[in-house]
Amino acid sequence: MLSGALESGLMHALMRRADHRAFPVAVGAVAAVATLSMSVPFATLLVAAVLMARRRWGAIAFWASLGAALGAALLYLMFHHLGWARLFAAYPDVVRSSAWRDASRWLSAYGVVALLVIAATPLPLTPALMFAGISRLPIFEVVLALWLGKLAKYLVYAWLASRFPERALRRGQRHAEQLRAIVASALSTTQTPGGDTTSSGEPR
Repeated sequence: MLSGALESGLMHALMRRADHRAFPVAVGAVAAVATLSMSVPFATLLVAAVLMARRRWGAIAFWASLGAALGAALLYLMFHHLGWARLFAAYPDVVRSSAWRDASRWLSAYGVVALLVIAATPLPLTPALMFAGISRLPIFEVVLALWLGKLAKYLVYAWLASRFPERALRRGQRHAEQLRAIVASALSTTQTPGGDTTSSGEPR
């Protein structure tokens, strides 16, 4: 519930700043907040941001990767100071997950290179970031790996979104509007203000 409200608030924040020159920087700030939340998927916000300003997709991806890397660095510091015992107590579901086992195995074997690969793919990043924090990997290397991985991923996402056919977007918007109109019409004919009769006036 809270994550949905936060995601909606971030989307509205992007929409209010879509025409500003500093819009890519605003996207970076949204990326940082979404990363710190550990619950809001930023990819959908990134695609929406690119669709609001297609010609600026490169700058949007760049600033988004910086913001996400900054948010991840702050999480790294938090996990680093928590330590093993408090981390296990605070996030029991994460440390028992298969994503945690995979991340701990990969980071133990390949270090920050594994973190870069995870950041560049749709794999969950939080378990890897937790393990990196409590394993005391060098923060400079961690932040650099996170930024490069996020930059690679966001450039791909942003480029694909910028090439999405505008005609298909308009068609999808028309279909959505028609669907909303149909639903609204159906609700208005099946309900009365009193809520106890149908549109024909017969008792339910």
